[in-house]
Amino acid sequence: MSETRIKLMDPKIDFAFKQIFAGNSQESKTVLIALLNAILDRDEDEQITDIIYLNPYTDKPFDDAKQSIMDIKVKTAEGELVDIEIQIRNTDNYRKRSLYYWSAMYAEQIVAGESYFEINPCIVINILDFNLIRENEHYHSVFDIRERRRGFQLVGDLEIHYLQLNKLSGQADATGLTTLEEWLIFIKDAANMKKRGLIETIKKRNEVIAMAEKILARASADEFARAAYQQRRKWYLDRVSSEEYLIKQGIEQGEKIKALDIARKMLSLDFTDEQISLTTGLSKEEIAALRKE
Repeated sequence: MSETRIKLMDPKIDFAFKQIFAGNSQESKTVLIALLNAILDRDEDEQITDIIYLNPYTDKPFDDAKQSIMDIKVKTAEGELVDIEIQIRNTDNYRKRSLYYWSAMYAEQIVAGESYFEINPCIVINILDFNLIRENEHYHSVFDIRERRRGFQLVGDLEIHYLQLNKLSGQADATGLTTLEEWLIFIKDAANMKKRGLIETIKKRNEVIAMAEKILARASADEFARAAYQQRRKWYLDRVSSEEYLIKQGIEQGEKIKALDIARKMLSLDFTDEQISLTTGLSKEEIAALRKE
């Protein structure tokens, strides 16, 4: 069965993302190395050549989607630690969250009595389906530690990347795309049938992305993987719906509080109940209750 005839899982859902880039195959390792090199954009002699998965994909089923950690952690042949994840929701304070992930990786490398020379650089890569870095219009922002005036680097041990899919300009064709942009468009639109023509063009230009879609197609056709994916996707949708409801409730509650405050001020200025009701939208019963305060 051709992968284009299968309803592909959406790589923006972290379960599908991990199926592609951390599956139990050499192909997954190949596509992850290619993605990392596209993101890090290093000179040819500094590119990643091999990785070891520190939290590989497992076929073990999970009962609680919330408790399933879907980031991918690897160690490169040069000893660097890399954590890469995809997120579709802006949770908590995401900037501090990614810094915390980096600090945990960095601190866990040594125990008491060991030399700080043993600590390897750590890289955190965040692929986001929302806009986080509003200070920069470009889709790719990279942060490290530098001296404020002169701009030189303190150490090369901290590197945090934010790749914001929503900032990719709408592409009608693959003309002029960088390798990184090809990867990000694949991640963003592989499951979007309206973008199938663009994805097919990218696959012809980039054989490793074609390999990535074959992995995704196999996972999408697997009954167990599909069920686990749907569970994870449903959890995300439920969370989004719940948050939207709470936001709406908060707005409505805020508007109510504002209306009550205005009504109290109008009462102090001897406005009539009818005037207050027309201005604030409060009922006459609510205004009567305020008069008794």
